[in-house]
Amino acid sequence: MTSIQLFWLILGTGWAMVELVIAAKTRVKFPTTTQLEYRSERLIWLVVAFALLISLSVKQMHWVTLPIETMSRQMIAIPFFIIGLAVRCYAVYSLGQFFSTSVATKDKHLLIENGPYQFIRHPAYTGLLISFFAAGLAMGDGLALLALFCPIAYVLAKRIRFEEQCLSEHFGKPYGDYCLHTWKLIPWLY
Repeated sequence: MTSIQLFWLILGTGWAMVELVIAAKTRVKFPTTTQLEYRSERLIWLVVAFALLISLSVKQMHWVTLPIETMSRQMIAIPFFIIGLAVRCYAVYSLGQFFSTSVATKDKHLLIENGPYQFIRHPAYTGLLISFFAAGLAMGDGLALLALFCPIAYVLAKRIRFEEQCLSEHFGKPYGDYCLHTWKLIPWLY
């Protein structure tokens, strides 16, 4: 195992541990979530695991090697991976007690419009996508990057649709107004 591979293993393991702690803490805060909501959370984890396994396998075949030298690629990918994690953590912190890995609202739930939420409605997912794109880039194979990024982007897009429906039902017009002046996931694009 090279030092770069070891670094990515440590970085990825650290990220997974943080995600597990967040999931455990939010499950306690929102004990009344429905089975459908837990299934969507499990689906995301399943897709992430499957996409990682497939992309790591495809990476070994070197079918579409990216035309960027390994160290240069790592010098781009590592900071972007960390930026993505920082965006996700900032989003979780900004939502505070209202963050949940399951789709859930409380009776006294507030519509948070500060921090990253003043620009993006789902910045925690934006952070994940940045990190997974960076991890795919680090692999050095175009097909591996697509095998990692596309399934995760797809399942997050489905989850966002479900979340937006729930938030619209819970908040009504204020959420509709909020949607008019924020981006769903990526500023200036989507």
